Amino acid sequence: MKKTLSFFALGLTLLLASCNQGSNPSGTAPGQTGTAPQPGAGTDTIASGEALSPLGVAAATTLTVGQTRQFNVTVNGAAPTPGQLVWTTTNAGVVSVTQTGLATARAAGSATVRAALASYPSAYIDFPITVTATIPTPTSPTTTFAQRVLELTNAARAQARTCGTTTYAATTPLVYNALLEKAAQGHATDMATKNYFSHTSQDGRTFAQRISDTGYAWRTIGENIAAGQSTPESVVSGWLQSPGHCANIMNPAFKELSVGYAYNTSSSYRYYWVQDFGAR
Repeated sequence: MKKTLSFFALGLTLLLASCNQGSNPSGTAPGQTGTAPQPGAGTDTIASGEALSPLGVAAATTLTVGQTRQFNVTVNGAAPTPGQLVWTTTNAGVVSVTQTGLATARAAGSATVRAALASYPSAYIDFPITVTATIPTPTSPTTTFAQRVLELTNAARAQARTCGTTTYAATTPLVYNALLEKAAQGHATDMATKNYFSHTSQDGRTFAQRISDTGYAWRTIGENIAAGQSTPESVVSGWLQSPGHCANIMNPAFKELSVGYAYNTSSSYRYYWVQDFGAR
């Protein structure tokens, strides 16, 4: 989703744009390996890479919210053919799994992922998984402008407000994140240097790709951009007056924030701003 607001002040066109994206964590981890018990003579056997107990249970796995784990299972020593295995989970709200064995940690808790033969469900391997919540590690903004935008954003979140037609309750303050800052500052500098205004970089990357490229293992993210505003106060005020940007600022699902700012006298709007929001 992209929303754009433009208005004039001090002879400059001021631009704002917001974007957000739901859960789509990035990255994978190596699978586990081993041998499952044979279901009986003349039947197929399945195996992961780790030694299993007689019940076909792999060693426990611990993930944090937003992380993924690719479980690799073989059938008779070979990679399974499409549809040969059925992957299930005991709690999709905690861990979801695709039919290729990619598990994604969704929320804190415990779940078991099972790979079973479609033709012989009694032949299976269970992967017990414990998911822990990610506690954001606060970092400090690297510029005074970024620090001020963080302060103004958290001050706004501390008060209930209406964004367009949606009312938001006061919510928790955001913690500053260094990885998100890499994405935000990089995009602000890129827009100012190359003289454009868009959530999509000129190399074709989306804001989700830019954030993922920093190694930030997100489950939900959002982005606000602006151009032409000369102070943190004016840019945050403009965002709060736009329903889409205001919604990003007030979204209680977001836990972390970064700010990018760049200035270029030869670019169309001179001042370029980026807010990247996230939760892991």
